[in-house]
Amino acid sequence: MKAYLFLLVFIGLSSNLVLGQSFQKMADSKAFQKKLHEVTKNTKSLQTDFVQIKHLDVLSEDIESTGKLYYKANNLRWEYLAPLEYLIVLKDGKVSIKDEGKVSSYDLSGNKTFQKINEMMMSSIQGDVLVAEEDYTYVFKESSQSYLVEMYPKAKKVKEFMKSIKIYFSKKDYAVEQVKMMEQSGDYTLMKFKNKKLNASISDQLFIIK
Repeated sequence: MKAYLFLLVFIGLSSNLVLGQSFQKMADSKAFQKKLHEVTKNTKSLQTDFVQIKHLDVLSEDIESTGKLYYKANNLRWEYLAPLEYLIVLKDGKVSIKDEGKVSSYDLSGNKTFQKINEMMMSSIQGDVLVAEEDYTYVFKESSQSYLVEMYPKAKKVKEFMKSIKIYFSKKDYAVEQVKMMEQSGDYTLMKFKNKKLNASISDQLFIIK
């Protein structure tokens, strides 16, 4: 149950809207997808700082956290540093969580819904949103500065809590600028990435929790 609750919260990662930009239908979504695939294919690793703001309607104030994210070979390390230390690692179909010095691990491979969530999270981080029409309905938009891909899940169990995913890309280098995942309840999380480094050396030890 704890793993399930963690996933419901964790997949709520997103970022604030790109202010001051007016989006319209993308002129050539096929060309965009082709270029994005080329960029993603050449991305072997990613490390970045982040600021995350979680909004819950039941709370009077949003919850702000900061930390670091590392991605390498389909492995993901999501490390919260302040105000509390909390570590999440996705590796080989398992999620491991370190909270207050205690480590818990859960196998996601036996649950198709969790697998879809895992794929959703990985594709959001990588920026790899090549169309999988059996899983999502896609809407492609753009502004003068950014591309926007809106993803609406089709799977019933995912739709019960996830309303949509919006991923913003820079027109300069196709890097993911922002991600917004909106829950059916209206809750959401705002996230900003900064100090991004592509294809820098990342130790495999970072994806092992002790």
